[in-house]
Amino acid sequence: MSNRTFARRLDRLRFSSSLASMQRIRELRATGVSVIDFGSKFDTPAHIKEAAIRYVDQPQASFYADPRGIPEFRAAITRKQARVNSMIIDPDTEITVSPGGKAGLVATLLALVEAGDEVLLEDPGWLSFDPMIRLTGATPVPFPIRPENDFQLDPADLSSRVTPKTRAIVLCSPHNPTGAVLSHETLAAIASIAIEHDLWVVMDEAYEHFLFDGNRHISIATLEGMRERTISVQTASKTYNMFGWRVGWIVATPTVSERIRMVLSHLFTCVTSFVQAGAAAALDGPYGQGTLTIEEVSKNYEAQRNVLVEGLRAVPGIRCTMPGGAYFAFPDIRSFGLSSNEFASRLLANARVSGLSGSVFGDMGEGHIRFVFNAPLPEIEEGVGRIQHYLKSV
Repeated sequence: MSNRTFARRLDRLRFSSSLASMQRIRELRATGVSVIDFGSKFDTPAHIKEAAIRYVDQPQASFYADPRGIPEFRAAITRKQARVNSMIIDPDTEITVSPGGKAGLVATLLALVEAGDEVLLEDPGWLSFDPMIRLTGATPVPFPIRPENDFQLDPADLSSRVTPKTRAIVLCSPHNPTGAVLSHETLAAIASIAIEHDLWVVMDEAYEHFLFDGNRHISIATLEGMRERTISVQTASKTYNMFGWRVGWIVATPTVSERIRMVLSHLFTCVTSFVQAGAAAALDGPYGQGTLTIEEVSKNYEAQRNVLVEGLRAVPGIRCTMPGGAYFAFPDIRSFGLSSNEFASRLLANARVSGLSGSVFGDMGEGHIRFVFNAPLPEIEEGVGRIQHYLKSV
């Protein structure tokens, strides 16, 4: 018998369910099957690609980039942080560029926590947070965000799970998978808990530009006492349709940034320079999809949200909270008497509509299914029609 084994840190990990779902959809479409996932991706705006191409033609594109990020990109991030997040930061010491926001989150957690520590995270919450925490050796401790409260975080649920071992809180707002948006009042309560117990706060701000019904995004780092303990992780993927470019950035104090950069330098050396040049053009430009401004994209999402949610609510047995941001709906399908996995499987097999089982987002996600709504309205309408036809028939 071989003595070779795998690292125990992988025992409770599984492959990303969202990536597995994307692969299944690609396979079905390759065989001619029409599958709707409400997530048609648009092309990256032309001026972003042109900026990357221009940089490729320069000699420095062939060399290692500054581990912090190329100067042009860090300058663009600095301008964006002031304009969008009301934060004045030092481009030389408080920014670290990462190959996507996901890598930035992993590097941040590796820099902050270790075996024996506990990290608080939302349940349901983004499906990669739990495995990221486990990879560090720390223990993820979920706290519920409840459907009966429209998935609004209750600070009491967070506070009750703080122990002497707690080192950090991981948050996402606007929220994946529910679309909930943290209010100033809730953020202030979270800040109070973090300060009282001397905790780090890691904030995923990937969907900060997509807000509806008068909601606004507030970076928790701007609250009193939070700048020195907050790590903000952001990405170009969602806002500018740069999913495959893999470029994000982390904003933190110089001391924290140095440690995050140390981790990233050994994992990735640096982020591809010409990709950063494209991202710099993205942050300084107005467009998010084609020739649509970011504000126009957000308005489109709001219209698409309304069609999807109202269509789901028209189906007997489905309840659906109206998301205040991001581009996710998280309907409650418990009345059908099926697990989330079985519901998602039957919907794909019979209606050819793809949604992600709520159970992959945590125990509180069971009984729900996540749909995105970043596709054109005709695709949203057709998918809703398929769902209504199938579910009414059963």
